[in-house]
Parts: sequence; structure tokens; C-alpha cells
Amino acid sequence: MAGQVEAFLSVAVPLRLLARRPEGGPGPAPVLLGMHGYGMDAESFLAVLLKTAPASFLVLSLQGPHSTLVTGVDDPETKRGFHWGVSPRAEDNRIVHRRAAVAALAWAAENGGDPTRAILAGFSQPCSFNYRLAADPPGGIPFPAVLAFCGGVPGEWTGPGETTAASGATDVLHVSTNSDPYYPGSRIAPYKEILATRFRSAEHRMYDGGHNVPSASFPDVKEFLKRFS
Repeated sequence: MAGQVEAFLSVAVPLRLLARRPEGGPGPAPVLLGMHGYGMDAESFLAVLLKTAPASFLVLSLQGPHSTLVTGVDDPETKRGFHWGVSPRAEDNRIVHRRAAVAALAWAAENGGDPTRAILAGFSQPCSFNYRLAADPPGGIPFPAVLAFCGGVPGEWTGPGETTAASGATDVLHVSTNSDPYYPGSRIAPYKEILATRFRSAEHRMYDGGHNVPSASFPDVKEFLKRFS
């Protein structure tokens, strides 16, 4: 009897993207590439990005290629949401995220954006993926900055580390909240040191709130992004 064979194949999947074009200014625009959290969609995170991004940015909200059914806290109706992968093979999820970012940056380059001036932004699930991507960016081109809302860092980053050739040119703003059930104080306490030793600079700021993008952070995020406009 023939033995069982296991194989892992790769196929292309549709990748949805929403964008806001930049206002004025000659030449390619800086890019803000945002990725939503688990169970969200491109519209919901684009709304957040538009409240923080300078008008000079080409703003992209990329939708995760995998779907799931979720029930909202305030709305009991079951809806379809999206995410970046829940494969038991961590490398599969990282590949999905990396290829999605590469595709979005290619689209940006064809639509008035400058991929060499792209800032990665994420809420929850993609934050650790974004940090990993910034440490080893496509083509070795550094990301000027990473913006993280209520998310984590790569699991193996448990203490101080070192910059890579690319991450040494990247600044970080990590936003946390004081009542986040997924990222409590004990978990996020070392983030400042973990990030500051791996990137050019790192700010870790705390706001009131649960597992959500705190509106109180918007002024600080705007000031952070203005440095790259």
C-alpha cells in the first residue's frame, strides 16, 4: 500500500487594496501601507489611517487574503472579516504577509508612490509581521518607519537584540493601551527595550483603552508621520 504524502503548494489569490491619493507636490509621494487586524477589513483600517496621515501621503489599506466569520461586540450579526493567516506553520503566514506587502508596494510605485519612502502600519495581528519585514525588507531597501497599534513583536524577540543593515535606518512608534486583554502590561513591558535595540529609534506610548486603535493617539501619530512627509 502506498504511503501518505504531504506537500505544501502555493497559488495566487486576489488581494484587495483601498487607497487615497496624495494631494499636490511634484514627484512620487511617501507611502503609508496599512494592514488591519484579525476579523477586520480594508475599509475599517483605511478610516483610521486617514485620521492620522498627512495629505502628502499615498495611503494604502491592504486587506488580508484569508476570510473568517466574526461577531461584533456591539453588533451581534455575524459578518465576514479578513486576516493574514492562521496556518500552524509560522513560515506560511510570514510568506503570505511578505508577498502581500511586495505586491502593494509594486502597486504604489505604479500609482504615484515612492516605495523607498514607505511606512508600514498595522493593528494587532500584522504588527509582528511588519517588524520582521522591516528587519529584512524586500530588496534590502529600508522602511523609514514602522507604526504599530496594539500588537506584538516577533516571538523570538524576548530581550535586547541588534539592528540589521536595514532596521538601523528605521524609526518605530508602538502604541499600546492600558486595558488590552491580548497585550497586557506584563507582556508589553519589555517592548521599548526590545524595539530600541533593533531599530534606529523606538517610542512606546501608552493610552487609555482596550484592544482598539485609541483616538487619543492620533495627534502623536500625526506628528510622527510628519517627519517622513
